[in-house]
Amino acid sequence: PANRLQCSNITLQTISDQTANISALLVFNSNLRYITQRAFAKYAKHLHSLNIYNCHVHDIHADAFDALSSLKKLSLPSNNITQVKEAWFKDLVYLEQLDLSFNQIERIEPAVFDRLPLLKRFDIKENRLTCLDPLALPAGIDKLYFFGNPLTFKCRGKLTLWMRDHEVSYKTEQNERQTWLDKLLWLCAIGDANVAKSEVLMKECVILNLFNQLRTGLSTAESYPLAVDCATERDRLTNCMITETQAFRSITNGYVIKKLLLYIRQTKSNF
Repeated sequence: PANRLQCSNITLQTISDQTANISALLVFNSNLRYITQRAFAKYAKHLHSLNIYNCHVHDIHADAFDALSSLKKLSLPSNNITQVKEAWFKDLVYLEQLDLSFNQIERIEPAVFDRLPLLKRFDIKENRLTCLDPLALPAGIDKLYFFGNPLTFKCRGKLTLWMRDHEVSYKTEQNERQTWLDKLLWLCAIGDANVAKSEVLMKECVILNLFNQLRTGLSTAESYPLAVDCATERDRLTNCMITETQAFRSITNGYVIKKLLLYIRQTKSNF
């Protein structure tokens, strides 16, 4: 039977010296930087899972993953990758899981997903993407993790609405508190087609709705001083309420409203 191999503080040459009978390969805490041509072709017959974690990978040769047609899971988390290229995946036709989390990715070539017809899980969290086109995603995808990317409101609204309609899961513990924002973006986008096409109008729509929430909160006098666990606001607001509020001080609706006003002013200044 094929074996599992874990390596750290090694080079690609050291990896190539290992036995070819490997089904899962984990390389971590190494200084690889550049993955060379056919770097893992020796393991093509049995390799189903390849994980290169925290290895300072910055670039990858177009033929680095050549012949790995049996690979089902490719993980390249916590590296220094800035763009994702179609050529990397030309032989990975049976890939089902792709993890590119915690890199510095700003761009994914449009045809990447054409090479991955069987992809079911895509993890792109904690990168630098401003948009991810849902229409480019494979039809069979059922899990997508994208939190920690500076997606525009316009793009996030389009992406999460598509995911809702196609029953693609993206909820995790980290982004559970942002689902309120997605519902608000859907409301803005569905309500006016012109708003859905404009980042500025989407921001204005979100801010107007926040003001409406603020007005509703203020109109209920008895709710103003009451303590609550938290308020549905973006992670920045909830996190700052949790970290800034001292242990002996309760988080009241009034305190939340003050934070909400501050957030609205900051968001408006970003136009």
